[in-house]
Amino acid sequence: MKNIICEKLGIEYPILQGPMAWTSGSDLAAAVSNAGGLGIMGIGFAPPEVFLAEIQKVKTLTSKPFGCNLITGIPYTEELLQIILKENVPVVELEGPFTSLDILSSYADNLRAAGIIIIGKVATVEEALVYEKAGVDFISVKGADGGGHIYGFTGTFSLIPQVVDAVNLPVINSSGIADGRGIAASFMLGATGVEIGSRFLLAYECPAHENYKNAIIKATEGDTVLTGVTVNDAVRGLANDLSKKVLKAERQYEKEEVAKIIQELCSGSLRKAATDGDVEKEGTVVVGQNVGMLTQKQSAKEIMEELIQEYTSILLNAVQYI
Repeated sequence: MKNIICEKLGIEYPILQGPMAWTSGSDLAAAVSNAGGLGIMGIGFAPPEVFLAEIQKVKTLTSKPFGCNLITGIPYTEELLQIILKENVPVVELEGPFTSLDILSSYADNLRAAGIIIIGKVATVEEALVYEKAGVDFISVKGADGGGHIYGFTGTFSLIPQVVDAVNLPVINSSGIADGRGIAASFMLGATGVEIGSRFLLAYECPAHENYKNAIIKATEGDTVLTGVTVNDAVRGLANDLSKKVLKAERQYEKEEVAKIIQELCSGSLRKAATDGDVEKEGTVVVGQNVGMLTQKQSAKEIMEELIQEYTSILLNAVQYI
């Protein structure tokens, strides 16, 4: 049976590589696309000139479909949108912070008019319904166990079936997956595809500093923490000196003061970890709760091959018992 995500995106396998700031540029996206999935560049916060350069570069590395993320609410989003339209980017993942239906519809209308496939990134059923009304093609669901910014507090495998039941669009599970078991489980819960981020942090093509990758490999279950919850700016990453300072501030100060402290402590912290290699003092290593399953560096092609072999084997074995 054909998969609607594969058909519409023009890819071989229903596996998307999630966009991650500072760690998923053109090299990684092209490698995943060349391996039969869909590589998505996490360049939504990049300055316009970097945004353009990465899009133009990925075209030289792959002839397959690829995507980039577009983040609403930043000062130069409109300029990034115009670059996307001019460069004919095949797929765009549209993401928050959560914005109004009118704003989302405006972006979606422009993208759809250019023939661009739109994935709406959501963290709640409410968001999914708004993105559906805005006219996106797919809904990508990120649960509270994912890495990086967390906009909702329902776990992935509780959230997926609720979103599937609420919308009339194909749903992509974009968190909690590190191997073929997670892919198969996502399909059983009603998802039509998956989007994987943390596993691809260990790809050779991922530009993250070796300290960043090694910190992930060293980590075990329970080593991630959620900071910024008290100021509605939650981020999941590995526990370190920086996270301890943030959590201490959240316990000791009022919300307004905490926001100032977090801004002072955490500004540029992802770059410090991912690019400079400071994973202990002032950097933030964003990764999901499945970190204990991330144990080795591989090429993107090897990761894709393992994922495909694992989930197809599980699904074929399941058929025998039906």
